[in-house]
Amino acid sequence: MKKILKMLTSKVLFIGLFVLLQLLFLFLIINKLINDDLIGVYLQLFFTIISFFIILKVVSSDINPEYKIAWIIPVLAFPIFGTFFYLLYHQNNITNRRKKMYSNIITNRNILLNNIPNELKYKEIKYLNKNGWRYYRNSKINLLSSGEEKLYSLLEDLKNAESFILIEYFILSKGKMFNSIMDVLYEKAAQGVEIKLIYDDFGSADNLPFNFKRKMKKKGIEVLPFNPINFHLNFSMNYRTHRKIVVIDNKIAYTGGINIGDEYCNYINRFGHWHDASFRIEGSAVWSFTLIFLESWNFSSKEKLDYKKYYIPYKLDSNEVIAPFADNPIENREITKSALLYLINEAKEEILITTPYLILDNEIITALKLAAKSGVNVNIVLPGIADKKLVYLVTESFALDLAKAGIKIYKYIPGFLHSKLYLFDRKKAIVGTSNLDFRSLYLHFENNVLIYESDVLDDIANYINITIDNSKLMSKESLKKKSFTIRTLQAILRGFSATL
Repeated sequence: MKKILKMLTSKVLFIGLFVLLQLLFLFLIINKLINDDLIGVYLQLFFTIISFFIILKVVSSDINPEYKIAWIIPVLAFPIFGTFFYLLYHQNNITNRRKKMYSNIITNRNILLNNIPNELKYKEIKYLNKNGWRYYRNSKINLLSSGEEKLYSLLEDLKNAESFILIEYFILSKGKMFNSIMDVLYEKAAQGVEIKLIYDDFGSADNLPFNFKRKMKKKGIEVLPFNPINFHLNFSMNYRTHRKIVVIDNKIAYTGGINIGDEYCNYINRFGHWHDASFRIEGSAVWSFTLIFLESWNFSSKEKLDYKKYYIPYKLDSNEVIAPFADNPIENREITKSALLYLINEAKEEILITTPYLILDNEIITALKLAAKSGVNVNIVLPGIADKKLVYLVTESFALDLAKAGIKIYKYIPGFLHSKLYLFDRKKAIVGTSNLDFRSLYLHFENNVLIYESDVLDDIANYINITIDNSKLMSKESLKKKSFTIRTLQAILRGFSATL
């Protein structure tokens, strides 16, 4: 009964129904006009002309070719409906004014991180520098190989907070994990620790307690939803914060694939065993995480925080190279994708990847294939159990293409693999929140860490190899072994893969 009531009162359900009503209304209006003999002829001619100009605009734009295909197909196939659909839904749901505001926020960060060391000659480090990010020494990063391990470590660090706690998550979902964290936050707020929390309004929709923001305010915790979803003509699942960040006193930070929800700690079983990884960072590098959060807060709030207030100098005696950075769809810089391309092209012996989704553009596909054909041992581990059936079909389609090029594709047999790890020759790695798919690389706000000269690289390699030991190597034949209906569906979905 509770599940039925929750479904009937779901915000996402209501907005989904609203979108369907929009489309139905659009279809009925168009159908009525087309069936009018006189109006129908002129309408067909008018929208054929409009669709021609839309296609010219799409083709001449600087967006990814896969996005172009995803729009050209419906506009060509259904000039009237496709044109209406494009006009209503091709735009994102963030205004130009807010985009300009975000650019101004980023300018402030560039000023705060202008003391960039230049001793490292790696081109990916130089690339991050050019995009406003820096690397640090005097820091340490550790791998937490499960949600259970992360939760235990996080609770201990939260209990020791003295000045402030900053939290940003794609998913906050009530349950045992959520309650254990909130109990500590209530206690720290009562002690006078400043606590700010951002959650994605789509990712966390319907997962939080009733009147969550009001309850948090009473407890002394400031809460903001990121990019709130509303009833309007341009509803979009894009421009979400997919980040997972906790910052404590500018001394300790957490990031990785693990959200706040019971499935991440295997308290509940949704898709078999949930296999995930997180990272604890301590030292000077935490300052970048603090700035990433403060940028999100200033973007989501009318309040403008003073960044310097949150700078508490803290460093460790460590020579590791840690370069935290964030990605966003507003600037169209595709920082994570570019850094991955640099590292793929530089790899000499081995590339190890774990990702829950595999929906790639041509540049990354080409880079991975070239690496494999150049003698690099490329291994990609995917989930054995899907969380999204249609997306999984597209993932298998891309996996087949890569397998044909000699790339080893594994499926994690016990359940759902959610960690996002990219390791190159065991000398460099990118870890964090970005999946190997279009949403992460083009459409969402993400955060990651570029790592060099760190003991954690061996830990990441061991984690991935243990995962491979619990996985099945997929042959080209097994990936290809699909019914005609499934293959047809895969082909159709792949044509729209940029929107999945």
